[in-house]
Amino acid sequence: MTATHKSALTTLLFMLLLAMILPMSGCFYAKQAFSKTSGGNMRSDDSYTYISTPYEPLTVTLYDNRDNEPLWTVDVPIGSKVSLKFLKNKVKEGTTRRPDIMQWAIYDAKRRTARYENTMAVPSAESRLMRVSIRKGPEFPEERIEDQTFPDPDHQWLPVEPKKHRSSSDNPSASFTGN
Repeated sequence: MTATHKSALTTLLFMLLLAMILPMSGCFYAKQAFSKTSGGNMRSDDSYTYISTPYEPLTVTLYDNRDNEPLWTVDVPIGSKVSLKFLKNKVKEGTTRRPDIMQWAIYDAKRRTARYENTMAVPSAESRLMRVSIRKGPEFPEERIEDQTFPDPDHQWLPVEPKKHRSSSDNPSASFTGN
């Protein structure tokens, strides 16, 4: 095998390897981009997701770092997640002291995405601090007790009749004989 053949073969193998690896990494990033997983979506779009579990019940608090004032806090329910997204320089909705907008949603941890239904004006990125703390646990989700209906105790039950089996002949005393 000549040197040019080895070089061409090496280049071909490298291209095949890239062709196999790139789609897999794309799937990973696509999943992260459209799914609200714990910590964020692996992009620098200033969005975060925190999931509360029985052994890690979370409290998320946003502070104004200039005067250490808590602006927003939420105890994330067990089995739920909170997703936050910060939008920069929204002049119409914000103020000079709080020019950015924070959007958030609390929803079931099994769901992949949710619509941000809540908004509030927040300080710019340099002036805000997000603290996530773990509450004393373990905590468990509240049990949903459904109304159970019980049968009427005065109901008269009928005795069970014995099963009647069909036979191949009209004579019930006839037995099956096989060859």
